[in-house]
Amino acid sequence: MQLKRVSSVLLVSALAFSVTACSGNGNNAQNEPAATKAAAESTNAGGNASATNAAGNVDETGWDGSKYVEPITLTTVKGIGTNYFFKNGETMENNVMQSYMKDNLGIDVKYDWIVTDTNDAYKTKLRLMLSSGEKMPDVITYRGDMETVNMLIDSGQFMDIGDLFDKYAGDNYKKGVELNADTWLPVTRDGQRMALPVLDYAYNDDMLLWLRQDWMDKLGLQPPKTLADFEAIMDAFVNKDPDGNGKKDTLGIATGFKNTFLGWMGDISWLFGDYGTLPGQWNKSADGTLTYGSIDPGAKQALATLKTWMDKGYISKDSGLKDENGAAELFTKGQAGALVGRNWMPDWPFGDLLNNVPGAKYKGYPLPAGPDGKIGAQSGNPSVNGWMLINKDAKNPEALLRYYNFFFDNWANPEKGSEFENGFAEGYDWAKLPDGTITKDPQKYPDLFPDYADRTHLVEPIYYTLTFEGARQPSLYADTMSKLANGEAPVTPYEIQSAAIRKPENIEAMKIVLEQKDIRMKNYFQGPLTETMKQKNELLNKLINQTYSKIIYGQSPIDEFDTMVDNWKKSGGDQITKEVNDWYNSASSK
Repeated sequence: MQLKRVSSVLLVSALAFSVTACSGNGNNAQNEPAATKAAAESTNAGGNASATNAAGNVDETGWDGSKYVEPITLTTVKGIGTNYFFKNGETMENNVMQSYMKDNLGIDVKYDWIVTDTNDAYKTKLRLMLSSGEKMPDVITYRGDMETVNMLIDSGQFMDIGDLFDKYAGDNYKKGVELNADTWLPVTRDGQRMALPVLDYAYNDDMLLWLRQDWMDKLGLQPPKTLADFEAIMDAFVNKDPDGNGKKDTLGIATGFKNTFLGWMGDISWLFGDYGTLPGQWNKSADGTLTYGSIDPGAKQALATLKTWMDKGYISKDSGLKDENGAAELFTKGQAGALVGRNWMPDWPFGDLLNNVPGAKYKGYPLPAGPDGKIGAQSGNPSVNGWMLINKDAKNPEALLRYYNFFFDNWANPEKGSEFENGFAEGYDWAKLPDGTITKDPQKYPDLFPDYADRTHLVEPIYYTLTFEGARQPSLYADTMSKLANGEAPVTPYEIQSAAIRKPENIEAMKIVLEQKDIRMKNYFQGPLTETMKQKNELLNKLINQTYSKIIYGQSPIDEFDTMVDNWKKSGGDQITKEVNDWYNSASSK
């Protein structure tokens, strides 16, 4: 997921060789023997013998066992996230990653268009392409709602990647996919696998409560165990001037539900979990059937509580107009004292809080229990945080697999002494001090990190990849963080780097996530949109969101919830519930 590293770091390391290919401007990597070796190891380790030639000859795709002899082109489109940082003079189209992959794997990525991905700009542009019938590029990578993924699949422009995956995916990629039997379910159509999963770290999407610890300390507040405890904390944040400016201008918790009540940052679905349900997903009921969480009676209780929070000023009056990023800004600008989000937020966006509010401190806590002792939170299941679709007309569809294999085999868990032991490129995301130790601190050592435009953020080329962060082995992160949280010494390069770059608050947060892993509520529907969903989802989601907002803002009485549920059922919800359970029974029997 999005990670930005700004901590001061010193790594004691014994490098087997220097990474001159990626030092300085990093554009001379083609002469680096280690790079060629790494690429060859990638292919060989990828279980891809059928697609390569041990004698070094070129196969039918132009691949000589380590790279394409004649560089091939993959066209794509890109949404640049707020965690993308570039050196002066570099862009998404011209950077160290772009050059490295072309020089060492012979894969040249070209962009049909690039957009700054705020306010769902990337999704909107994709959907405009679909609605206008515009020809898609070779590769589309997408993170976000499955509705858009389904629209891409249903466009008919993308291929079944099943045989491609079986033939070209490396062993490490395949092992990651096999960890969860449900991985392929969302993109399987009539037995065909229509998109490649972008694997994520296990538990990386799970939620915990973040609090402004300096406010807690100033007001003498104790950590919350229950929802009542948390409401008392929010009341103090709102009414006891925690920022000391003499104004009543602070909020209890930062949240936004413009698009969803099941957000990935500034999440509010955990409040519903305190009443035994999660909105926007299919939960398992006591009788084993799947029910839609948004119409569960527990949701009515959560909405009643949210209305009191709105009335008391615990949440922003603009929460209904804010998406996840807008919600997080309330926290990072020092306007709110709590936020529910993921373990990695100390890397991003909490760095902005420290920049905006000198002296601010934050700390992670377990989610508090509801009135009946219930705690529920969303689960990142399976460990997939994006999908990659390949155009039927792509000339080298196998190239995306080779691209991804490279990062699994060389980046995800690098060996000691390997090229990527310390990061992707010297002078970008790491540098070596005169005594041989490694630093990742561009503010303290500006000469070692030349051409930085903003030294509060590490420039990490790994985010420029087609596959978002190179590659991630699902179980590696949680295992490593648990080891570090227990005080064990890091041994492998991945562990050493994690110990060096992960902030103590991040490590502690992952420990909290693992300790609360039993509260996770799985979304049991992992299939494609049902026939009725395709026709009714937009209408039904609008009905739910409008009713929720009206209740929270006091424009409708709480009992409007019951009317909404009746209308939801009559307007296609009952049929969708049947279709979802039919799918679940079918999938469960396999």
